[in-house]
Amino acid sequence: MSVRIRPRPRNAHESAPAVCLLDADERRRQTVAAALETRAPLVRIAETDVEAADAGVVLLGLSEPLIQPPDLRAIQRLHARGVPVVIAYGSGMDAVPLGARCQALLQGAACLLDSGVASFAAELERRLEAALDDLQRQRVEQNGLRATMAPLGLVGASPPMLALFRWIARVSTLSDVAVLVHGETGTGKELVARAIHGLDAKRSRGPFVPLNCSALSAELAESELFGSRKGAFTGATHDRRGLVRSADGGVLFLDEIGDLAPGLQAKLLRVLQEGRVMGVGDDREVPVDVRVVAATNRDLRAMVDEGRFRADLYHRLGVLVATVPALAERAGDVALLIDHFLMKYQALRPCRAPASPAFVSALQRLRLPGNVRQLQNLVRHALVKRSDDTPLGLEDLPPEALRQLSVDLPPDGELASELPADWIPILESHGWSLARSLSACERMLVRAALGRARGNQSETARLLGVTARSIYNKIRKHHLHD
Repeated sequence: MSVRIRPRPRNAHESAPAVCLLDADERRRQTVAAALETRAPLVRIAETDVEAADAGVVLLGLSEPLIQPPDLRAIQRLHARGVPVVIAYGSGMDAVPLGARCQALLQGAACLLDSGVASFAAELERRLEAALDDLQRQRVEQNGLRATMAPLGLVGASPPMLALFRWIARVSTLSDVAVLVHGETGTGKELVARAIHGLDAKRSRGPFVPLNCSALSAELAESELFGSRKGAFTGATHDRRGLVRSADGGVLFLDEIGDLAPGLQAKLLRVLQEGRVMGVGDDREVPVDVRVVAATNRDLRAMVDEGRFRADLYHRLGVLVATVPALAERAGDVALLIDHFLMKYQALRPCRAPASPAFVSALQRLRLPGNVRQLQNLVRHALVKRSDDTPLGLEDLPPEALRQLSVDLPPDGELASELPADWIPILESHGWSLARSLSACERMLVRAALGRARGNQSETARLLGVTARSIYNKIRKHHLHD
């Protein structure tokens, strides 16, 4: 029996549908509806890819007899908006040129099914069942990761942050291997280091000792890091263990490792290689059991090439490497972070109240070079400014934020009328932020080029006209290696 899946009204309290059917061909849509009869309550019909963008799985009917450019753009837009699975179908799929099918897969389609064959209904149901099962497993895993990381101060649900959470969970078990964390200022590199320490069954019982290498005094750096004996130099009035030995049994976090002096780099390498340390004025080394987690916002590889950082230390630190995404790459986490900071600093206002939609939207649009730290300061500033329990609003933002927003947001329609139609959904899905939209486009372009080059980074660099090092950095930046 054919079942017609009718569009159903949605309200703000309704959860996102699991499956969305997007097909302009009425007869074919009836075929798909019949195949999904047992799942009819989970499925809704959408008229545009914008309406379908909140689904877990989108069933997308393609043009016939060939895959047309609008089909590819629809797949790309769904993928860019974060739809996890796009199952595309059309009649005579085997007759579609190989290049067009490959383009559809590169744009984000999970598979391409032939709706003209007798086995289509069974294959569609099988693929959908597998996709929903996989999404459920992912949801359970993601909820577990978020619940584990939240008490450690790491908040997020965006794909880049979930990838980082998985990485932290993996490397925290490798208790004796050094770690290198990249990231812009204010992204939370120390929180990552503390999470690695906290989840390390062996190291969590030991101390966590942080040090900002850029703040080391040139005269006392070696003593502060490796220790010293009384009388070893002028002013050494007592024995000093040093931070390396103070971290024995735990984790030594070296922030801004790129600022560490060359001489200290050599001694740190000795600690990493041999697990031994010798303080200033000592005549013998002593064993030390410490895990080093280093962090930087600089390009250490470039510093190695320029002779400003030891290659052997770089390779020793770079066994386990991760990049903490900038806030511009995880715009979807801004609302979660605001809620987190409201809870963290609730003592700053008499009653806890949520942020207004306008407040959240404004912070999503702002350029925040200071990343999460700057966002935290803005929320704290707003809380301090408030004296009642009404929701935070635009009036709670500092003047410089309001000035930036007033310049960045043109009158309605002024910019949109000048843009090609395909660009507008990308901008809308990233809050009209140029930085986030460009980052998303860059990710898609690099991903497409990697697909064309079958994962060969040198060939990808040649296709895009950039250096292999640039491709390597972009793969890490956009988490395309996961």
